[in-house]
This record gives sequence, structure tokens and C-alpha cells, in this order.
Amino acid sequence: MNQTGEDFPKICLFGDGRMSGALRQAAEERGVNVTTVIDGDELRNGWPRKKGDLKGAEVGIDFSGADGVVGIVKRSVELGLPLVVGTTGWQGFAAEVEGIVRNGEGALLHSPNFSISGPLLFHLVDLAGSWLDRAGGFDPFISESHHAAKKDAPSSTALRMGEILLERLSEKNLLQLGASAGERSPNQLSVASARAGSSPGRHVVGFDGAHESFELIHTVRDRRAYAAGALQAAAWLVGRTGVFTMMDVVADLTREALADLTEGMNDVHQ
Repeated sequence: MNQTGEDFPKICLFGDGRMSGALRQAAEERGVNVTTVIDGDELRNGWPRKKGDLKGAEVGIDFSGADGVVGIVKRSVELGLPLVVGTTGWQGFAAEVEGIVRNGEGALLHSPNFSISGPLLFHLVDLAGSWLDRAGGFDPFISESHHAAKKDAPSSTALRMGEILLERLSEKNLLQLGASAGERSPNQLSVASARAGSSPGRHVVGFDGAHESFELIHTVRDRRAYAAGALQAAAWLVGRTGVFTMMDVVADLTREALADLTEGMNDVHQ
């Protein structure tokens, strides 16, 4: 899973913003070949037009913008290019995008959070929601903060955590997004967002009880956390067909870790 240099598939990047810059830096540090960077103007003009425009890229990574996801996915499927989508805010097009991939026998991996520990956060939120709902007496909430230029609020990560909790909480069936006037309804799960400065992202899931509280906190200190995960996802996606998320990547990592552990234990007992 931890390929570097010549073992890593050649990649092309869609978008030329801050995440694209972090990806180029991470790729350079690992000796990964970035064949081309396709910026916004080129995408609006319908580029890449043919397979040769990808300059040998074996997988694409898209951090361009929500409004371009459908077009990029469609063109990638047509060119036979597996695609990792890290852009957020396009969930309203999810059914269309996944239909394009499946009908064209393409490969797509998307996730609201590409940090390596992000999928672990989702798993822990699921576990905590189920556990504390059974215990009773806890009122959950979600808060997130990102840099001032982030376009979507709440973040896709916060929304996904909210969806997970609503599946586990017996007394909650609606997300309350942002500030509200007046008292919150008991069936609402509060999801608060802040946009300021240059923070790459911080998410908090809390469970407040009468005599104790419990919090899960995930803080990204640098965009390279997302870049590292996106590169790992890209390497994993090559050779596969279908629609995947980072949870699939982490599931494989977990199986590999357990296999290594089992092998090590067998060696000890031989």
C-alpha cells in the first residue's frame, strides 16, 4: 500500500488550488510522477480531449470544484482513467455521478475526508452514537471549523457524521444546520460551522450528559494530511472497477494489519 517512486502509478491532477499544491508537494516528496495539472480554464474548455492529453497518467485526482465534478467524472470514464474525487459540496449530484461510473464501467473513489484517520473518526462516531444512545442521558452535537475561503458549510465530513449519528440515535431524526433562533427541538441534532483564518479543518463530535461529557476531536494541522490520503487512495484504486470510498481503503489496510499480526503471532509460537 505504501508505494513510492517507480512503484506508484503516474497521476494527473484536476485543479490548481491549495490542495493541488499540497498534492504536488506530497508527490514530489515520495517521488511520484505527476504527468500534468489540468487547471480551471482548461477544464472549462473541455480538456483533456483525448487520452494523449493525460501524458501517460494512470489515475486522476480531482480537487477542482463542486461545479466541475460531473464533467470531470464523465470525461475520466470515457478516457478509461480511474478517478479520486476529493472535492466536496457535490453530494446533490451523487446519484448522477455514480450512475456515470457504473454504466461506463469506470472507477471512482470519493470521500468527505481524505486524511488517513478520517475514516477511523467515522467508525468511532458510529460506535459512540450506538453505545451512548443505549446508555441514555446524553445529548450529542457536532461542530466544525475551516479556513475562511471554504465554500461549503457545513463540511461534508460534518454532514457525514451527522448522517451516521441519525442512524444510531433513537430520539434524533433531523440535522439542525447553523445557528437557530429560539430553543432547539429535541429531535434535532445541532451541527455548527465556523469559517475563519486558514485552518485546514477541525471536527468535534460531543455527547453532553448531566454528570459527564464525551468528545471525539479530529484536527488536521496541514493539508498534506489530505494529500497523503488522496495519494494512497489513488494507488489503491488502479485496477479496480466501481464506486468506492476511503472506508474501502481503510478496510484493506485493516485486513493487511490483521494478517501481519496473525503471521507474527504464528512465527512466535513455532
